[in-house]
Amino acid sequence: MQQAISYRDKHGFVRIADDCTVFRFVTYSYAKEYDLLMQSGLYKELVTRGWMIAHKESTMTPEQMPHYYKILEPEWIPVISYPSEWSVSQWKDVIVRFLSINLLAIRHGMILKDATPYNFTFHDGKCLLFDTTSFAIYEDGQPWMAYRQFCELMLGPFALMCFSDKHWGRLLNAFIDGWDLPFVSRNLPVKTWLNPTLLIHIHLHARYKRKGVVQAGTTSGFNRQKLELWWQMLQRAIQRWQPRKYRRQQWLHYYDEDILSTDYINDKTNKVTEWISAGSSNCVIDAGANNGYFSLIAARYAKKVMAIEMDHDCVDQLYGQIKEQQINNLTAIIADLTQPTPGTGWKNEEKIALIKRVEQKADMILGLALVHHLCISKNIPLAFVAKLFADITTKHAIVEFIPKTDEKVQAMLRNREDIFDDYTEANFIASFSTYFTMQDQHSCNASQRKLFLWTRK
Repeated sequence: MQQAISYRDKHGFVRIADDCTVFRFVTYSYAKEYDLLMQSGLYKELVTRGWMIAHKESTMTPEQMPHYYKILEPEWIPVISYPSEWSVSQWKDVIVRFLSINLLAIRHGMILKDATPYNFTFHDGKCLLFDTTSFAIYEDGQPWMAYRQFCELMLGPFALMCFSDKHWGRLLNAFIDGWDLPFVSRNLPVKTWLNPTLLIHIHLHARYKRKGVVQAGTTSGFNRQKLELWWQMLQRAIQRWQPRKYRRQQWLHYYDEDILSTDYINDKTNKVTEWISAGSSNCVIDAGANNGYFSLIAARYAKKVMAIEMDHDCVDQLYGQIKEQQINNLTAIIADLTQPTPGTGWKNEEKIALIKRVEQKADMILGLALVHHLCISKNIPLAFVAKLFADITTKHAIVEFIPKTDEKVQAMLRNREDIFDDYTEANFIASFSTYFTMQDQHSCNASQRKLFLWTRK
């Protein structure tokens, strides 16, 4: 039975099996396009460059699958991240990659029929197209049918993040099809009317749309050479865009400026590294990763690491390190664990909630300098935190407990009533013991903080 995650594609659909194996069913209506993709060399070049997901074809005979031309088994991606979970730098790389794929595809007689960021994710340290059936055959002189979608769902949101506020991207949780261009135009600063790219593709495009001058946002009269030139101009312009700088970046320099002492961080680093290195983990999730200090350590020992952090600047910096150091097993995701990305779209199942995407995907979860933020700042009961960690990991959890007597917790309580009588080490241990067995604990030097190593029951 077809699932809601890919119902919009009439030429194929994705089905996730109970064991999390992913299958892409290709209908006979897409046979000509699929054959050109595979036989023209485009698929091979995209996969070789690391721009598109690889897949295996099913060995089933036509008699065994009479309704489908092909059944594909794509390379496994532990967690697909959504556009609302990307930083500005990640967004930029997705749009540039989208344009690069079009430039390559058109030389093989094809074009991306959709212009949606939801066909991309981050995997093995890079931006990746994972929708194999998103290519169409291009005939010279055809309009760019995905132009309006590109402006509404890719260029518009990215422009708002760069020129208005970086947090605009988070609002795509509620608007998975993007925003109408008049809305984008109204919310961009006046100075963007002087930006040629935004003037043409957002502001004037929005005015024409209001007047009914253009239909469907197409670009009639364009041949291949003009399209290539246009895409190249868009690439150059977008690569120059930089987000507004904010004076105060609250968590970006945490490990440089806000740690208790060098003795504390060195001792904590040594113990966490010891436990991670002994875990032989396939997948580690660093919950509340901050700037990725411990995510980078985990990446030395685990096959896959996902750093989940609510602060945009921290994720952006970590993503920059991933690219610069060519770390191919670490993915950074923007998310607030107290209000994670919900399920949206058709029946709230088209885009899957973050907690469901990460559920039981890790065999180790890190919760370092996190629990006090969840419990004191957000009023989350310790029992809820323990259950969340148990839902995510199948084996181990490394969790730090910071008592109320700690100076950072005291600062959090300074201007509010202390209603957290149940926030104690004893209750922390009792809550986690419901789902885990304690394997070890360690008191960190020069602090009252403790690290706990847990194993899932």
